[in-house]
Amino acid sequence: MNSKVFYFPEIPPRSPYFNLAIEEAIALKLVSEGMTAGVRLWKNPDSIILGLSENPFRNIKEEVVTKYESVVKSEGFHKKPKPNFCYIARRASGGGTVFHSLSGNINYSLYFNLEERKDLFPVRDSYDILLGIVSKSLKRQNIVSFPKGKSDLVLEKNGILKKISGNAQFRKRNCIVQHGTLILDDHLIERVAEVLHHPPEEPDYRKERSHKEFLTSLPDFFSEKIWAKDLVKEVFSYLGEKEPEDFSKISFFGPDFSTFRKQVLRESESIRKKKYQNPEYTLHREIPT
Repeated sequence: MNSKVFYFPEIPPRSPYFNLAIEEAIALKLVSEGMTAGVRLWKNPDSIILGLSENPFRNIKEEVVTKYESVVKSEGFHKKPKPNFCYIARRASGGGTVFHSLSGNINYSLYFNLEERKDLFPVRDSYDILLGIVSKSLKRQNIVSFPKGKSDLVLEKNGILKKISGNAQFRKRNCIVQHGTLILDDHLIERVAEVLHHPPEEPDYRKERSHKEFLTSLPDFFSEKIWAKDLVKEVFSYLGEKEPEDFSKISFFGPDFSTFRKQVLRESESIRKKKYQNPEYTLHREIPT
């Protein structure tokens, strides 16, 4: 393997259970397979993603939970997205409940080997460093953002701070994963209000503002394609390595990562079936043995 840093580009739509299982499987295999770091970009179909300790019956509107339970009993789930449906899923990281959609936001994940990047051990330091990487990647498109609260990125609009990104972390087998979302379209904000209650806990700077008042999307000139490369470049900069010239050489799907990829995909299948698409885990955080 020529590089120890991989780039996992966006792939055709999959269910949130597939995406979350891939997320955890990468973390489980990263250090043992000798990886230093990785960047992944991904999107979910309409999905409510609970933080690890969140209560779905408190955060999600009742009719959405009822429909989810009905589909679980009658049809079950598959890898590919189910049309005209709002999924409910529970992730491995803490934090609040969020809403994803294919057109409304893009998700990013940053992976680092803690044995090699000991500066990321302290939680507060790790958020500062990793939010800084994302903020610098946006600055390359002249979008000025900065951290606020525990793990948000915000823009200033007419003197008012508005959230464009929420982030959370989990750590497994000496791998730190920080994932977050960037809001691309204001339509997503409307959908958030349709499916979620006002959060039971909120950062001080929110000041009880509604979803519509608190959240905002990135400017129209924002390019996902440009930003994808800029984010990878900022990770390489943080690692003190030269920016990649040929992104195909660091692709998760390239020949240099074939062994790592096989290990991740095999692990993710087991996790997806046993954990992520299991309604007992989603609604009650229980995993059958």
